[in-house]
Amino acid sequence: MAGWKAWSGLAICMALLALWTLRPIGVHPPGSIETAFDTERAIGRLAVILGDQRPHPTDSEANDAVEQRLLAEIRKAGFAPLVRERFHCNAIREGAAICARPRNILFWVTPPGDDAVMLAAHYDSVPAGPGAADDGIGIAVILEVAHLLKGRDLARPVLVLLSDAEEAGLVGAAAFAAHDPLRAQVGAVVNVEARGTTGGVNMFQTSRPNAHDLDALIAGGQMASANALATDFYELLPNDTDLTMFLPMGVDAANYSIIGAGKRYHTPLDDLSHLDVRSVRHMGASVLAAATGFAETRPKGAEGERVFTDLDRKVTLVLPHGAAVVLLGLGAAAAAVVFLRAGRGGRRKAMLLPPLALIAGVGASVAVGALIAALRADAAFGTAYPAVLRLAFAAAALAGAGLVVHLMRAENPSRSAASAWIWISVPILAAFVFIPGLSILAAWPLVAVIAAAAASCFAPSWRFVVLLLAVAAVLFTVIALPLAGGLEEGLFIENSAPVSALLVLMLLLFMPLHGPRSHLVPAVCAVIALGATLAALTVPAYTRGAPRHLSVVHEDADGKAAFLVENNGPIPESMKAVADFADTPDDNGNWHAPAPAIVDDGTVEVRFDSTLGDERKIVIAVDSPLADRQEFLIAKGGAIRSVTVNGTRPDIRGIPAYVGCTGRSCRRMEIALLLASNGPLPEIRWRRTRYALGEGMKRLVESRPDTAQPVHVGDRQVLVRTIGME
Repeated sequence: MAGWKAWSGLAICMALLALWTLRPIGVHPPGSIETAFDTERAIGRLAVILGDQRPHPTDSEANDAVEQRLLAEIRKAGFAPLVRERFHCNAIREGAAICARPRNILFWVTPPGDDAVMLAAHYDSVPAGPGAADDGIGIAVILEVAHLLKGRDLARPVLVLLSDAEEAGLVGAAAFAAHDPLRAQVGAVVNVEARGTTGGVNMFQTSRPNAHDLDALIAGGQMASANALATDFYELLPNDTDLTMFLPMGVDAANYSIIGAGKRYHTPLDDLSHLDVRSVRHMGASVLAAATGFAETRPKGAEGERVFTDLDRKVTLVLPHGAAVVLLGLGAAAAAVVFLRAGRGGRRKAMLLPPLALIAGVGASVAVGALIAALRADAAFGTAYPAVLRLAFAAAALAGAGLVVHLMRAENPSRSAASAWIWISVPILAAFVFIPGLSILAAWPLVAVIAAAAASCFAPSWRFVVLLLAVAAVLFTVIALPLAGGLEEGLFIENSAPVSALLVLMLLLFMPLHGPRSHLVPAVCAVIALGATLAALTVPAYTRGAPRHLSVVHEDADGKAAFLVENNGPIPESMKAVADFADTPDDNGNWHAPAPAIVDDGTVEVRFDSTLGDERKIVIAVDSPLADRQEFLIAKGGAIRSVTVNGTRPDIRGIPAYVGCTGRSCRRMEIALLLASNGPLPEIRWRRTRYALGEGMKRLVESRPDTAQPVHVGDRQVLVRTIGME
């Protein structure tokens, strides 16, 4: 027994390292799940809808074909689809708007009615990929869920919206929220998205307040990974989905996504062969549960705000904000009681140990990441073998933190663990107003800490206190491990070294079980970190299944033509043999090579220019028969009072101003500018994009290695011209 005690610290450390490196729970889809959802039937429908799996951006011939096959599948399932088409501009931020002509598809699963539950996904793709996951998974899942809900006696009606032009700038969803008469009948929305082709399903967004949302999800049998910290972080990020457009309608909501294999997102590898069947099944089970929960329950009473987290996707723990604050406060006080009652001496050292260990551990992890980044030429060096980099980060973090633990030689490990709980609970309590979701890390484990404080006062043996502190550490680990996996996937592995702070906290919280041989932890972890770092420096950065992102842009800006690879070098030697790319990037990180001029097929005409009082109206007509997207950036001149695009007036004022327009309907555009009559005239940068490179660029495209793929808009021709005013 004494021998085990001596080695226990190292054993705990190795167990944490293995869990962290090999099983980032919350990322992988469950191997099996009980559900009525028919995955094979759902994927079969999707295969028919995608057809030849060409990319199908909005308002393109390929999207027309997808739409027709989608409508046929809807009718085959026994539903009557409605198609809503209109030109619309979505004001994506102040002074900027994206326009398109989406064709939204709607159908009722049940008889129509008010306070409906709307299931939403989009059916367009980016120009670079076929969109089997983004958002084919949404289409497949919603059609199957609609099939399963058809004919059921539900408390609320169910409506389906399959939006268009999401990838262009959420234009289809914005058009629905602004104009569709059915919007007034929607009371809740379940939205389905993807930012990868595999992984477990995350429920990452609700409405605010969220109590009714959580009541419905739990009633339905919530099956996805879900926690309040993820929803809080998502609100802080500059990301949007169609749900962003629906939330101002005052609906309850749940937003679902998969994010595994994020390097395939928006690339040609977002196809059926890479879409994980287990992820489809998990998404289907989760969305069916959510749809059932919302459709079988109506909101009751005043709605409050909750913090929540799942445990292994099986149980959802929920606390009102007030209760979470009380637990954090009581937990901090309880940790202080344990700290004070853990014997004499060593209090200052124990209080300093957690922050110093965090600084050393996270610092070592970040330093290893910086070293690897400096020595590797590839920007996304962890793409192919993320586990190697994860091991290097984790082992470095445990080595740094373990060295502090060893050097400070804590006289009472229980006191040091109590100190760690103080350092966890007090900052989380202080940050509660800004990020209440942080409380999920501590609120439930602190119940065991409170019990440990009581035991320290009344129990005859300190062993019972140690046991309760161990229970608190286990609860923290169970909650934090999947959270760490989700953060890593969201940030991408190369940027995830700071996430190792959670691993350092786990090490500190298990200190009451550590044995006396504290030198073993930093020594063994340093050796592992060194080996993993060497491996991370030598393994291939990319493979066919985990590619680098490499789009080629043929740009002609006011007569200066060049090939451009945006901020992702170095350029492969096979491509340098075809085009004379520079050896170093420019100040923006972009690589350039000389390129032939692009034939300009566009025309521009000032059709109207008139001053009335203090206002001047200028109408510009542009025609570009081959453009797939047109953009106008106004960065100079007097302040703009309004902009009208093809008869639609988005909320654009001031300088700078931006208008983008995607699809065939945007090849001919009329833009009306309303300006101050005595102000300077604007200068307009006119940018036109054609998807894919010209036929003469075939050799360059073919020279791209099979470990690289175009991404987002993909390979393209871009013409930039300045439109001057007189």
